[in-house]
Amino acid sequence: MIKVTLLSLIGLIGLTGAVAASAQSIEVIEAPLPRSSADKPVAIRGLLDPAPQPNGKLLMVFPGWPGIPRIEVKDGRPSFLYLQQHVQELKPLLHQAGISLMTVDCPTDQWGARGANPTACDDSYRSSQLHAQDVRALIERTRQTLPMKEIYVMGHSYGAVSSHWLAVHLGGELAGSVHSATQSVPGGGPYSGYASTTAQVKPEMLPKNSIYLHHKGDLCRFAPYEFARKQALHGLMTVVGGNRWSDVCGKASYHSYSERSAQVGTALVRWMNEGVITPLIKGEGD
Repeated sequence: MIKVTLLSLIGLIGLTGAVAASAQSIEVIEAPLPRSSADKPVAIRGLLDPAPQPNGKLLMVFPGWPGIPRIEVKDGRPSFLYLQQHVQELKPLLHQAGISLMTVDCPTDQWGARGANPTACDDSYRSSQLHAQDVRALIERTRQTLPMKEIYVMGHSYGAVSSHWLAVHLGGELAGSVHSATQSVPGGGPYSGYASTTAQVKPEMLPKNSIYLHHKGDLCRFAPYEFARKQALHGLMTVVGGNRWSDVCGKASYHSYSERSAQVGTALVRWMNEGVITPLIKGEGD
């Protein structure tokens, strides 16, 4: 069933459950937006996790399916449904290099019905200028908390729909964009509106600081490696090896760079801090 398959698009989900963030440095950043929904004010939020010694660079992460972490403040503490697990595994290397992290949520009027399968924040929103305006508002609000010189966006799997369109709409406002394990095949059925616009972003539409990150053996049928290979006009970082034991679209799989997090983190740091693209990311024996 498509529902079961999409539920597994969670290389995607990662740290699940309504859990409270424990690190004191983690902060919910909220940017009010100039609209309302059901007579309630709308806001967009991000979970900011600054590096101990920040170097002025921020990586804004748009997580995979269902792409709506529902970031809130409960009892005075950050709360969320999930974070991208493999990004959390990359965090020590990124933080050591001075790069801060932020998980970006959909705005509250795009949360839809609560559950593992989304009913909102589909491509009609993610591909729009409104999405870019909302993210711009979050960036401006974040600058009031953390001085930043360079903003990077990284979308993983379904989150790459956002990274593609933000690269197009925000252009020179971003220092770079990473399209990771891009979902380029729509979900189908009730999820036909998810990843339906990815292929509309042609390589020539993307700025030169836009690169692709993808496992060569990605077995998730919604995220074929061939799409990244053809799209990567400005750079492709190909991952090989690692662990594929979980569901093919899951968190412990090629799709989420399982057992290659250290190598992927090192490559991202080199690209963000030195401008160096690592064409082949591999482990010992690969």
